[in-house]
Amino acid sequence: MALLKSEYYELPTRYNQTMIRLLVQSPNHMYAYWEVSDESVAEFSKTYGNYSDCTPALKITNISKGYSYFVQVDPFANNYYIEVSDSGCKYKVELCRISKDYCIPIYTSNEAMVPINHPTYNYDASGILFGNYLCISNQRRIKVFAQKEQYKHFLNQNHTDFESTSSGSSEIFLRKL
Repeated sequence: MALLKSEYYELPTRYNQTMIRLLVQSPNHMYAYWEVSDESVAEFSKTYGNYSDCTPALKITNISKGYSYFVQVDPFANNYYIEVSDSGCKYKVELCRISKDYCIPIYTSNEAMVPINHPTYNYDASGILFGNYLCISNQRRIKVFAQKEQYKHFLNQNHTDFESTSSGSSEIFLRKL
């Protein structure tokens, strides 16, 4: 009888690589996670003094509006949820250590675009089919019909600012240019 291989794989707790990644959670929240390699800690200690004597911090930079601020983090943390006040902006985060009066950068994250925190009022969508719903618009008027039978009355009326196009089994109205 052959022994079965284990179906489980243990993920390592560390990869021993210096890195920081930035992810967007919502229009007002981002998530950063990081790791600092043993080699980076040794190099830091050789250049700037003891690594553990410096306070760990994240420098959050709003690239779109051109400002930065610092957030102190726990020395044993390897991730942090970041609350941002400006939605619709591009951000980056820098992992750093604060020693006395200056900040020593360790690694910079990727750039992340935070979405806007309100609906977009783009009236250029002419005739879009969302599942079983048909959205018909012209400039600032929008009509939504759940089924074909509900917009038959619309079809019978004389609407010169819309034209009908057939797309497979559904009919879509596009605004005339």
